[in-house]
Amino acid sequence: MKKILYTFVLMLVCLGAQAQNLKFADPEVLRCALKSADINGDGILQKAEADSLTVLNLTVYRSHIFEVKTYEDLRLFPNLKKVWLGESEIQELDLSPNYKLEVVAVQSTNLKTLVLAVGCYPQLITPTIEGSLTIKRVYSENDPNTIWYR
Repeated sequence: MKKILYTFVLMLVCLGAQAQNLKFADPEVLRCALKSADINGDGILQKAEADSLTVLNLTVYRSHIFEVKTYEDLRLFPNLKKVWLGESEIQELDLSPNYKLEVVAVQSTNLKTLVLAVGCYPQLITPTIEGSLTIKRVYSENDPNTIWYR
């Protein structure tokens, strides 16, 4: 009976640890995030590591050329303050889950609409002509301060 109980507890611990590992839609976002946030060096990004990430660079590196296909993984970084976004075909980008942003740098001229959280006014660095980038504001579900507005 003790052995069965011990096995059950061990299974629960393993399942709990695995639930903390995050799933990524774009392998390039994961690769860049691992460079900055993989604190224990295990090659897996846990929720605590993602929560600690404040700066993320997704631009082209000299040693590695890539293109991010989707930025939906940025929602996994609730404390992100600075993000550099590389070339992309994406025309609309929702950064509203990242309500703490201070700097958003975009290399792509394809981006037409940027969605930000209400109350989030980061410095925008873009190659687009002034006025050609539309900014939408929505209430962030991650921001505990917006609960009063719902």
